[in-house]
Amino acid sequence: MNRFLIILLTIGLLSACKSKEKGNGNADAPLTFEDFQAFFKEAPLPYKLTPETLQANIPDSLSLDKKVIQQFLTDTLTKGDFPKATPLKYYPLQQLQGADMRYFLVKVKGGNTANAYLCFTDKKGKYLNQMLVGKVGGTGAETVSFSLDRKYVVKISTEKKLNASRTALKEDFYTTNADGSTALIMTNSNEPAISGQLFNPIDTLPRKHKLSGDYMAGDMNLVAIRDGVEPKTFQFFITFYKANGSCRGELSGIGHYTSANRGEYKDKESSCGIAFQFSGSRVSIQEIGGCGAFRSVKCFFEGAFVKKKAEKKK
Repeated sequence: MNRFLIILLTIGLLSACKSKEKGNGNADAPLTFEDFQAFFKEAPLPYKLTPETLQANIPDSLSLDKKVIQQFLTDTLTKGDFPKATPLKYYPLQQLQGADMRYFLVKVKGGNTANAYLCFTDKKGKYLNQMLVGKVGGTGAETVSFSLDRKYVVKISTEKKLNASRTALKEDFYTTNADGSTALIMTNSNEPAISGQLFNPIDTLPRKHKLSGDYMAGDMNLVAIRDGVEPKTFQFFITFYKANGSCRGELSGIGHYTSANRGEYKDKESSCGIAFQFSGSRVSIQEIGGCGAFRSVKCFFEGAFVKKKAEKKK
């Protein structure tokens, strides 16, 4: 019996030594894709990477060897993002499962800057593509964070400090495809527009649905409706500018039609909601939830807007 226990202990010690050899990315020890996966803790969708999470310190003992990143992902992960000769550390953050792909989130730290890269592989581990989805520190005034929802839409949020009391926010939404390609589907921004000009980030999207189009109330108040990816959905962008700028707001998202002439939007991350009522060539909107994060304190998303005639293509 004692001899049997000794054999078991010997096997356990040998296994531990083998695991220790691989460590956290020692490229001299042979690694499989399963080994590489094990470095990344799996997280459920929806997932959000905040600047605070990216900025948090991670022990160097958990870092990955650069050769491991090159073996399973790409050798151009940080190309052009850091000054040459900057020592870099690579940290595995999360693994996210998609319908056709796996998403690996890698943190790269160089100097006082930390970037996050979302890397795509197929289910067998073949590298497909990557996106820079996070950034904190450095000499610039920009902070970048991201989220991935259950429909595998990547939202990259860029905050830019304009002055001591004001920050501009830009949100870019991308779809991800099974081959690793991405496509920008919408941009939402509250950056100051050029005086007298109205920026519509969804202007070029399809408007084949009978209710799609631009609904105006004056020169600087717009409800833009565009076709959704699914038949009963629509994409929208709302902006208003009143009282010489003291009353303003912007909101964009994906709503769904509840009937032939009604639509509704509910934000998944807040209580904000908008009701749309279509009638002839008009649309009326009403705030049905707290949308204070997207407008001035004393203003609301409400009012009637008249559909603008689409310009005929030459």
